[in-house]
Amino acid sequence: MFAQKLMILVIVVVAAVTAVEYVPRAHLEEYAAKSHNLTVGYRMPGDRLILQQNVVKKSAWMRIVKTTMTFNIPKYKQITMVSAHDRKTDGTGAYCKLIRGGPGYGNITLNFESQRNHGINFTVYIYAR
Repeated sequence: MFAQKLMILVIVVVAAVTAVEYVPRAHLEEYAAKSHNLTVGYRMPGDRLILQQNVVKKSAWMRIVKTTMTFNIPKYKQITMVSAHDRKTDGTGAYCKLIRGGPGYGNITLNFESQRNHGINFTVYIYAR
C-alpha cells in the first residue's frame, strides 16, 4: 500500500515539474528580433560617428515605397562602419541594401525598399576615421 502511494506521489511530482518548465515556442516568437537592420564593416578604437541621419518615407496605399540615398563624408576621412537600424521592430519594416561605396570609401549609397502598404523608417549611422 505504501509503495503504491509513493509511486503515485512520484508520478504527480514529475508531471508537475514537467508542466511548470514547459514554455510554448509561439509565446517566445512574439519577442524575437524582427527588425531588418544592416551593418557593414566594424568599428575600431579611434573611429568617430561622422553622420547620423533618419530616413523616413510615408507609406503608399497598396504600394512598395523605394528610395536610394547617397551619404558623403568629409574629405580625407574613410568609412569604417555603416549601420542602418530599422525603427519598426514588429517585422513590417523596410529592407536596406548596400549599392556602392561603404567601408574603405568616402561615400556610401543605400537602397531602401518597404514592404507593401508600409513606409520606410531607418536611422543610418556612419563611422569613419
